Parts: sequence; C-alpha cells; structure tokens
Amino acid sequence: MAWGYGTSADVTVRDLATVGVGGEAIRVRISNVFGNEPLVIGAATVGLEALDAAIVAGTLHPLTFGGAPSVTVPVGQFLYSDPVPMSVNDMQTLAISVYVRSTELVSVHPCCTKIASYFTPNGGGNLTDSLTGAGLSIASPWERWVDAVDVLRATTQGSIVVVGDSITEGFNSALRWTDVLQQRINMLPVSEQRAVVNEAITANALTSGVHTDDQTGGGPSGLSRLARDALNQSGVSEVILFLGTNDLWFGATAQQLITGFNQAIAAVHQAGRRIVGVTLLPRATDSVERWTALDQTELEQVDNWIVTSGSFDGVLNLAPTVADAFNGACSPDILFPPYDSNDHLHPNQAGQTAMADAIDSSVLQLPALPQVPPLVSVIPTANCNAAAVDTQAPASPPAK
Repeated sequence: MAWGYGTSADVTVRDLATVGVGGEAIRVRISNVFGNEPLVIGAATVGLEALDAAIVAGTLHPLTFGGAPSVTVPVGQFLYSDPVPMSVNDMQTLAISVYVRSTELVSVHPCCTKIASYFTPNGGGNLTDSLTGAGLSIASPWERWVDAVDVLRATTQGSIVVVGDSITEGFNSALRWTDVLQQRINMLPVSEQRAVVNEAITANALTSGVHTDDQTGGGPSGLSRLARDALNQSGVSEVILFLGTNDLWFGATAQQLITGFNQAIAAVHQAGRRIVGVTLLPRATDSVERWTALDQTELEQVDNWIVTSGSFDGVLNLAPTVADAFNGACSPDILFPPYDSNDHLHPNQAGQTAMADAIDSSVLQLPALPQVPPLVSVIPTANCNAAAVDTQAPASPPAK
C-alpha cells in the first residue's frame, strides 16, 4: 500500500494475489496504514481465481478475524485474518474479497498494467460470496486494502523480500524479474524452495530526504518502510535492496545514497537478517528522462561502491546483464535495445528474464537453480566492459 486514493461506501473489492510457493493454509494482511479513519471490514472471503473476477467453485472460504466475520482496522495499522486451511499451489492466484459498509478512504498500491483487482461501484453491496464475480464490474491495476498473504507449509527456508522501485515492480513489462526468479526456485525440491516477496513501489526512493512522487508512485522512502514491508513480514530471512536510481534522479548525491545504504544495512543486521544489494541499471542520458552526464557519473560511483565495499552480505551485479554490450554493440552506459521497454530505463519482458537468469543463486544461499529459456539470443561483445564498475571485483563478498 502506498497512500489513500478516493473513498468508497457499501463496496466490495476483490483483490488478486499470486503466492510464490504453495502450502496448506493461508492468512491475509489488510492495511489501514494510510487511512484517515478506522477501516470497518463487514465481511471477507478468499478463493482461487478462475478467470477475471470469478472464483473456482468449491474453493471459497470465509475470512475471520479472531473468530469474528468482521473487524475494525485502526488508523495507521494493519492486521491479519485467522489462518484458512486451504491448499494452494506454487504461483497460484487467490481472489480475496473485502466488503466495507461505511465511507472509507481507499488505500491503494499503484502499479503497472496488469489487472490486480475488481470492485463494485459505490452502493454495490456485499458480493464477497459471489463465485461468478457478477457485479464486480470495475477492473483496476491497483490492489486495495489487501497488502500481504502468508502461506503455511511444512518445510521452509525463509522468504526473500525485495524492496525496490518500478524496475522491480515491472513497469512497462508483462513480466517481473522476481516472478522469473520464483519460477527458477520452484524447480527445486519442495524442501529447498523459498518464496520471493515483491515489495516494490513505482518511483520509490531509498532516502528519506529525497522527494517521491505520490501522484504516480513513490510512497514512503525505502528506509522508512523497510520494517513494515520487509523485516516484519512473516518468515523473512533475507532482504534484497534494489533502490537508488530515483534518489539520484531526484537530486541526491552518490554519497547521500551510500549513507542511506549503510543505514538500511544496519537496520537489517540489527533485525538479524541478511541484506543483498543490487547494482543500479544503465539508463540513457537524455532530456526526456532528464538524466545527465553528472547523474551517470554518480550512478557509476554508487555501483562501484555496491560491488567493492563489502558492506552488503551479498551483491547481485545486474547492471552488466542488461547493458548494451551484446551482439557487437558496446555502449555499456545504456540499456541493450532488445531489453529496453522503449523508455531507456525499464527493462522489458526479455530484459526482466535476463536479469532473473543472471542471478547467482549462491548469493541468496540457494542451491544451483535451473534457468528459464531466454527470450532474446545474445552474444557478449568481445573486449567490451559492460560494467560501470570493475568487472574483476567479486560479484559478491564472502557470505556473512
């Protein structure tokens, strides 16, 4: 959830949520962190999505809260439903329906183009038990109120939470690198699988001193939301931090960003978890994105620090993976055109897949992972240094 967006009254919302790994029970987290009044939930259900707003027959379950069918979520807080015994498979999508009677501020998570929820117009009534989805006539790429799902399974190695921006959220792409990484992980035996939790917000920045754009994304700074969105999630063992390009775009210096990284590292270590850093991706120097040569120099300084400082418990050096250094080209400070969504900043589906395939599983303390088929055939350009940093530096410091 990023902020409040409009009001609702006598409305049913059906949020869609895809779980990374399967299990034998689930519970749902409902957010009123950005509400301006207590959020009164009149009824809620969960089932397996069939198609669009429809639910697979025989899978609909009521959600309860302390045994009651309704609950009030205080301002600035979130709460969990009671566990629901239901079998879910890897990468299966749940349809979670929430009914609110009174006028409420809607907390949303703006994103991309994929449909993430269906809802009734104001006055649409309680349709949480609808299997067909009739009446849930409005489709939206934004989730409303539901902001997390926990899955109970017999064996687990702990989940991996990714705190990122639009690149991780999948802006301008039909696929996210975190989804492809989850596909790779799910090829492992069940006992070795881990869930990948995507906590990215479009336009998000790491440092609290940098303005973020709450009209199109942004939300709270990465540092301020680190505890709620990552460390306080259930079963978290590791945080991947993939933020910083927006900080530089909004005017932060490399040193200010590095200071922010050190603060995040300290917070994660204090919580007893590992933190993995990701190098910032190339982006074109142009007037459209207002990305200057000075910005590029700052980015290169940041990437060099991420790779060489040894401050993170591990590093995923993804910048060279999508740089224009393949098939004879050698312009490593911009995106490889077949990986470019045409805005010279966000990787497309092929680029997102390449990023996920390039991840060294040992950095995440995972066994060797099978790769998914690439969507574009590439050959590295000989003698082209695709990294904005020293490619002879280790991809990751020794595990801590």
